[in-house]
Amino acid sequence: MTATAWLSLIGLGALLAQSADLGWLLLPSLFLFAALCVIALFDARYFVIPDGPLLFLLLCGLASMVANTPEAIAERLAGGALGFAALRALALAYERLRGQPGVGEGDARLFGVAGVWLGFEGLPSCLVYATLSALLAALVGLRQGTLKNARTPVPFGPHLALGLWFAWVFGQIEFG
Repeated sequence: MTATAWLSLIGLGALLAQSADLGWLLLPSLFLFAALCVIALFDARYFVIPDGPLLFLLLCGLASMVANTPEAIAERLAGGALGFAALRALALAYERLRGQPGVGEGDARLFGVAGVWLGFEGLPSCLVYATLSALLAALVGLRQGTLKNARTPVPFGPHLALGLWFAWVFGQIEFG
């Protein structure tokens, strides 16, 4: 989790470096960072993503969207619904195949919130950042012995939070 925290701080530095260009969007961006930190820390410790920070992020995302791009409301809400539905479907498929849960409902709700902040087009980048972060953390954990084996659960919320943060700060990954 230490690497995830450092990467988040690098993203914060990059955001602050472009603060003059952001204008009033700096404030919701800082709210996003703070709430994602709470989510990541809580999930890393308890394997649960609390509803409070998720609701806060949802409301902040909607408010900043209404103030900045009101014409995108329907697309962003649809992005949120798609994000939630996609991760929920993945979780149900995993549980059916493996007989045990693999992705929690909190992760699906966080990915839904990511859809509201990033829209459809930002969801793939968010998921790529999150997956790469989780895989690297698992590999490091296995190598250092902090993970007992490859079946040891790893909280995905901190990685999704990092993915959302990176997609917000650095933009989309260009696929193709």
